[in-house]
Amino acid sequence: MSRLLTTLVLVVQALSAQEKRTVWDGVFTPEQATRGQAEYARACAGCHRDDLAGYNGALVGAKFMDRWREDSLFSFGDLVLRTMPRNSPASLSQSRYADIVAYVLQFNGFPAGAKELAWDDLRPIRIEAKGGPQEVPNFSLVTVVGCLSKDADGSWVVGQASEPVRTREPKDSTLEERKLLAAKPLGKHVFHLLDPAGVQSNPPAGHKVEAKGFLIRQPSGDRLNPTSLQPVADSCK
Repeated sequence: MSRLLTTLVLVVQALSAQEKRTVWDGVFTPEQATRGQAEYARACAGCHRDDLAGYNGALVGAKFMDRWREDSLFSFGDLVLRTMPRNSPASLSQSRYADIVAYVLQFNGFPAGAKELAWDDLRPIRIEAKGGPQEVPNFSLVTVVGCLSKDADGSWVVGQASEPVRTREPKDSTLEERKLLAAKPLGKHVFHLLDPAGVQSNPPAGHKVEAKGFLIRQPSGDRLNPTSLQPVADSCK
């Protein structure tokens, strides 16, 4: 194997390992979490309390996990940056926000490691339960790709749909994002849409579509309360 090819293989393997990291892989250091605790006390504890239990415990325990699991750590960090401190959001440096994220992770029992958490590291790190990924929680905002059609009773259905993935953006995807979604493989799920006309006046039947909406799991079948419905390809073939 040539030196160049060997280097490329090592780079791909390194990127693959990075993409698979989770909050259980020691993504921050104890020293960083200590700095984050001091920053949290100064900028966040006034609203969220010293025990992180403010705002109905949104930063700690089961409520933290239910809100953020099966998502990127960046989604949480970005919310912290955009909303905290309450009277002056986005007023800290990215490194200080990363320190606060590290402290919240430590407080929630996630293990420390040997490398500090940098802001640019947040996106590929997944938040998930210790036992591994699970189904997206009910009532989460999700995105799916599938084939749009009408059921026998006249209701709209996204069939052959991909696994629902959490999203924090309810609005239409960009053109570049839709180009990527056009190549996304179909799946085996079926989602009945509640009032698609509310977000798409002329639903593109027969097209491969991206549907965003709030997931409603029911014994009779999964549903989506849509916030966006867009064609990504002319055909589902």
